Amino acid sequence: PQTFTPVGILNSVTRLIVCGQHALLLADDIHFRNCLVTMRPKTTRSELPTRSTVRARINNEFVDLIDNIKASI
Repeated sequence: PQTFTPVGILNSVTRLIVCGQHALLLADDIHFRNCLVTMRPKTTRSELPTRSTVRARINNEFVDLIDNIKASI
């Protein structure tokens, strides 16, 4: 990504958790969140993804995938 956006960071954190097989709790880990803020000091707490938002994104992406598979059958 070239610029910071809350959606972009949500996508990146979700990809990290899913592809790296990390626990959802990583999104709420204070040390991980501090790393994200260190990379962009102007980041506010509301711009960072939480465990709930990451879980919802994973669920929504899965539902979309299943719907696409059903539509192609």
